[in-house]
Amino acid sequence: MAEAVFGRAAAALRRRPWFETPGERRAFVLVWGGLATLLVWYFFFGPRAGYDYNWRWSVVWQYRRFLLWGMGTTLYIFAWSLAFSLVLGVFCGIGRTTNVRWARALSVGYVEIFRNIPLLVQMWWAYFGLQQIVNTTLNEPFGLRILIPSTFACILALSLYTGAYMGEVVRSGIRSIPRGQWEAATSTGLSRAQAWRHVVLPQALVIVIPPMASEVLNIVKNSAIAMTIAITDLMFYSQKIEEETFAGFEAYTAGTLLFLLLTLLCVGAIYLVQRLLGLKVRTAG
Repeated sequence: MAEAVFGRAAAALRRRPWFETPGERRAFVLVWGGLATLLVWYFFFGPRAGYDYNWRWSVVWQYRRFLLWGMGTTLYIFAWSLAFSLVLGVFCGIGRTTNVRWARALSVGYVEIFRNIPLLVQMWWAYFGLQQIVNTTLNEPFGLRILIPSTFACILALSLYTGAYMGEVVRSGIRSIPRGQWEAATSTGLSRAQAWRHVVLPQALVIVIPPMASEVLNIVKNSAIAMTIAITDLMFYSQKIEEETFAGFEAYTAGTLLFLLLTLLCVGAIYLVQRLLGLKVRTAG
């Protein structure tokens, strides 16, 4: 089974080039290759006159273990938040387009509340406010010691926040399905639930893959806020390295590049899914 999946992925990559035209490929290499060369020359071989900062890039290598730990925590938060937000987004998108009034009202309220409150506020509330509720309702009356882990609070806040945006993306995908699809499904004897499952949702979820990519990347980027509730993620360890070595530029540059690596890996995975499904990744300008 795994060999068949990898075979299909490799065949899709061979069939579809990453760039629409050779000119687009040359422009990409020239622009980004030139920029990378300029940065490397400036920071490692360029003129040092005008400032006396002592570059200590070896610090990044000495503290590589911390950066890898932080990267692992960020990936853990990303994976769980992505799974929960996708589920919330699908159910919310269905709720926004269903004829059931209570489901539509619940979905609209969820989107409007969590989409319009800053993520930092939601994360602090999930960490401090939820703990206070647990203390008032369970710990103090029954003598319990239930603690809300910071990682759980972060994943909860990220999932609720991102799920609201994903719900709007799924709703737009469902709305794009022609009315004739519903009529054709019901005319063949399918119930409304079967039409959702076998006709509408499979098409809608494929359509929303490109716009959903932005929300997936936002999970990686927004996870940097997790350090505010004492989670030892990539941003936390970048700050820790800066505090211990005073090599702030090197520490935060390493953290930035690792965040960039994570987002690029996500983009590559999304492009691969699009190719496997036969979707057009890029359009010619």
